[in-house]
Amino acid sequence: MIHPIVMAGGKGERFWPYSNSEHPKQLLPLVTGKTMLEDTLDNLRKFKKGVKVRLVIGKNLEKPVKKLLGKKPGVEVVAEPMGRNTAAAVALACRLIQREDPQGVMLVLTADHAIAPPEKFAQAMRAASAVAQEGNSLVTFGIRPDRPEVGFGYIETDGDGRKVEGLDSFAVKRFVEKPDRATAQAYVESGRFFWNSGMFAWRVDYLWEQFRKHQPEIARVFEAAGDLNPKSPSFAKKLQKIYKTVPEISIDNGIMEKADRIRVVIPQFSWDDIGSWSALDRLHKPDAQGNRAVGQCLALEASDNTLFSENGLVAAFGVSNLLIVQTGGVTLVLPKDMAPRLKEMVKLAQKNAKLKKFL
Repeated sequence: MIHPIVMAGGKGERFWPYSNSEHPKQLLPLVTGKTMLEDTLDNLRKFKKGVKVRLVIGKNLEKPVKKLLGKKPGVEVVAEPMGRNTAAAVALACRLIQREDPQGVMLVLTADHAIAPPEKFAQAMRAASAVAQEGNSLVTFGIRPDRPEVGFGYIETDGDGRKVEGLDSFAVKRFVEKPDRATAQAYVESGRFFWNSGMFAWRVDYLWEQFRKHQPEIARVFEAAGDLNPKSPSFAKKLQKIYKTVPEISIDNGIMEKADRIRVVIPQFSWDDIGSWSALDRLHKPDAQGNRAVGQCLALEASDNTLFSENGLVAAFGVSNLLIVQTGGVTLVLPKDMAPRLKEMVKLAQKNAKLKKFL
């Protein structure tokens, strides 16, 4: 069987102040009229009707997520007691799937990607699941780059290609962290490099072998907890104990960069990682002066600005290349090329107890 999980526990600090600890970006309507989490679930339902989806979220999001989803069938919400990065979240989902389907295929998706159309999404999920079902490799999704993006990681392929469900699939040679612009340009021109989407597929028994080999401490902690049954009264207590001791590491650093055998599937859907405010420049068309506006905004003798207003008027006069955001009692103004460093502003605000309500 195929078991999708959606990791939806991030804080979305690079989208602050619109995204905050109580309403992170996956619970906001950044791409369509629905929240990004709802968009992800819609794609999954169109891929496979009646499929059970597990949402792995932070404890602080349990109430807003359940309120958003209501009593929609086929969705199980699993709340982590504390953040321990993505390797712990994947390990938890793996153990839950293993107890009911020891050789099931897990699809790992995130709730902050813009993906369309649903038909191409379904094609990619079928292809990755078919490769994963062979049980001898981990599978990731590589996005064909259309620009030298320095904000994404890259996957280099080794040329061992074949077609699966009409899509290209290659063996993975290595993963590369965010490169400088010249290196990214060379990657794009080579044709061997693809953006690392952060989405995966694998058979749970093969994945657990990789945990035992490359992250034995994570495997040991989960195995020592015994049976993890979400319906058991002891489930929350067991999770609390696990998460107090489990190592904090990402699935990319902990498993993917060390795994024995990895293949990449190249989807044909459009994709964007809605990771920061710069994504708005790709999602919205500019006016004649290069300004992009969301909400009530005015621009005069201004150019190449990104303006966002949730509950008031943003007016830009005689300025260029700025990001101006008005939401939730916060006004944010910065040069657009400083947007990748927005987490530094969030950390500064966190040091002031009086500003907690804005975080």
